[in-house]
Amino acid sequence: MGILSDIKVRQPAKGDLVGRAFTVTGIGTGFEGTIGIRLVNRSGKVIATGSAQSTGGMAAIGEFTTTIKVKTPPRAGTPLTLQVFGDNPGPGPGPGSDLREVAVVLYPDLIGWLLYRVEAGDTLSGIVRKPRDFGRTTVPQIVAANDQIKDPDLIQVGWRLRIPLS
Repeated sequence: MGILSDIKVRQPAKGDLVGRAFTVTGIGTGFEGTIGIRLVNRSGKVIATGSAQSTGGMAAIGEFTTTIKVKTPPRAGTPLTLQVFGDNPGPGPGPGSDLREVAVVLYPDLIGWLLYRVEAGDTLSGIVRKPRDFGRTTVPQIVAANDQIKDPDLIQVGWRLRIPLS
């Protein structure tokens, strides 16, 4: 009988905005219960690593949670890929079994974000000025946080935009 294993990442979700330190949670297991975690940029360079222990231990699937810290973060609004996998007990730098990848957007000084509904007459440069009492953001950071924006000069009434704050 074969052993089945799997890893599911519950947090962060695809497209989430994350800060310099963020929590990774899910269910799964790896070699001796260890879950490997790494954060990579578009060119595949690893910029942060970590691990978690599955509560299922060595052979059973269980919950895991850990905090990943990026010591030297890239600029705000940088898209990255979170890789979560069963720890690799063999030789080589590659991830182990059950690799799961989650696209995230990093804002090193993120304190949170606001949800803003676009109104008639809004522009991104005008929207940037509205939340100044809560924190700072820029037009490029808003564009990076919202996949639906293909052209910063074309936003639509009714869109809900995430406004990252730092």
